[in-house]
Amino acid sequence: MIIIKRVLVMTVGKTHSGKTTFARALEKMLFNSVVIDQDNHAEFINTYYKTLQPKQGPNTFKHAITQTIVDYAINHSNYHLIICNSNRSRKN
Repeated sequence: MIIIKRVLVMTVGKTHSGKTTFARALEKMLFNSVVIDQDNHAEFINTYYKTLQPKQGPNTFKHAITQTIVDYAINHSNYHLIICNSNRSRKN
């Protein structure tokens, strides 16, 4: 009998480099997995809480939402996690 522990996959890359496409394809192949996509969190903030976005510096609001969702998934599910859209800046 093979016992597989939970897996965490984090995609990292520049904007429009295929992170979401890869994550969604992997989700279909990896049984019992969930994609946690920061693009969805950014869209949520832009739709409902645009005024709370930081005016400069890192988007700590978006990162806090992502961290809350990841923490919830870790503590209240047994899903493999695929974290999507951990962007690097264009300069890096």
